[in-house]
Amino acid sequence: MTRPQRPRVATELGREQTPPSGPEHFERLGAGQAALFLGLGPDPAVARDLAGAGRTVYCMEHQDFSSRMPPDWAGSVPRTWSWLAPGDLPEDLLSLCEIFLYRPGVRFFPSFWGPLFARCRAHVLGPSPVEPRTAILPGDENGLLVRELVAALANAGYVVRVLPPDEVAARIPERLRRRTPELFLSVNFAGLDPRGETCHLLRAAGTRVAAWCVDNPFHLLSGLRSPYWKDMPLAVTDASFLPALRAHGAANLLHLPLAAWPEHFAPASRQPATAAQGLGDRLVFVGRSAFPDRDAFFAGCAPAPETEKQARAMLAAGQRPDFHWWTNELGITRFWPGNEVRRAGCGADLAGLAWRSLCLEAAAELPLTVFGDQGWQGLLDEADLRGPLDYYGPLAAVYRSAGAVLNVNGMLLPAGLTQRHFDVWAAGGFLLSDACPGLDIFPAELVREISFRTPAELPALGREALADLAWKSDVGAAWRACIAREHTYAHRVAALLDWLGLA
Repeated sequence: MTRPQRPRVATELGREQTPPSGPEHFERLGAGQAALFLGLGPDPAVARDLAGAGRTVYCMEHQDFSSRMPPDWAGSVPRTWSWLAPGDLPEDLLSLCEIFLYRPGVRFFPSFWGPLFARCRAHVLGPSPVEPRTAILPGDENGLLVRELVAALANAGYVVRVLPPDEVAARIPERLRRRTPELFLSVNFAGLDPRGETCHLLRAAGTRVAAWCVDNPFHLLSGLRSPYWKDMPLAVTDASFLPALRAHGAANLLHLPLAAWPEHFAPASRQPATAAQGLGDRLVFVGRSAFPDRDAFFAGCAPAPETEKQARAMLAAGQRPDFHWWTNELGITRFWPGNEVRRAGCGADLAGLAWRSLCLEAAAELPLTVFGDQGWQGLLDEADLRGPLDYYGPLAAVYRSAGAVLNVNGMLLPAGLTQRHFDVWAAGGFLLSDACPGLDIFPAELVREISFRTPAELPALGREALADLAWKSDVGAAWRACIAREHTYAHRVAALLDWLGLA
């Protein structure tokens, strides 16, 4: 006897999967005399058993799901059950019903089921008015931009609750039972699950949900399994990604660069640190040789040797083989869904490491100190290599004490900036930077004073910064005034709130 083949369903993102069956795949919400099934699964008999006898039953299914079921599937749904049109979910009906959610449905059709499931969950949690000037920020004390954003939001009148990202999904429903926060702000999608269920629930409750993509946005999106990001507000630090994000469906975008946190980096706020001693006549570089878990993120993505060789030749000629160059060179036009875009990212990351190495080799003509990880060993034979610095510890004192601080941009963010472009000035230090496109947010006359285009230009610029103290004082004062006037996290949060309609 041949066992019947189980149906396979093409998901919203194009992959075929076999839908699971069984009562354990249904989530039960609320209580009521009637029953409502959002999704029936491949075996309606399971839903019949869950509903029990003698109840009025309503049901809804995704058209593509039901069309892939066997011919007897529709006939096994009791004729007394009432079918609801897709998306037709009156609020008064939810109050009458015990609700059954076929959980795998959100894996197959997240855009369809995600908002509907969220409406049901929010309804069962009960009405909770939005509490003005309250915000949730996923992260921990030393998480990316957490302290800076807490301070800036508090300055804007917000009470901020910081939640560990891996606890957000479990704790949000409890929070919504008591009161609804006005804002949920995620950095790099922290606290937001791959299918967007937390985002949908918050939005159904009335919370404004936004994400700030500090890193390469398509690297971040490669971990998402639902297009929920397309209609949520996305801020990006690198404006060069805006056209591609729009082409992939993002509807609400804002260019929001990094910024300074003067309250932390201002000279008066920091005590002298041992790590900062003896740096007054030296060029200092602070940075990692690679981002954490780089090899795992780029597993299987290494570029062809001839393409990497071409990128290195471009660097030697003063050109920038950045992320956009790699997508063009590799013929990658579809950046999401999937991980194909990481192939371009891997190439850009390797080019960025090569660029930093070239610049640091040139800087070695000067007295040079590097604070970083052991990955620099062997790449920088002549440098004074020291261990990493705590960002919230002696880093500000090192910036302030150094003769000059060197910034070398990577290639993953073609027009992005680093924290050094803001922090060094805020700390009272002096920055030298490669002439990356993202510097166009600053006055051109200031950028010309401190930037170099090729490694060969760096030693002369470095010598001037170490020797001409009057010039350095004048240029530094102009930069510090510019940063304080336009480029703090208070400015960024004000722009963010205005964009979200919460100012």
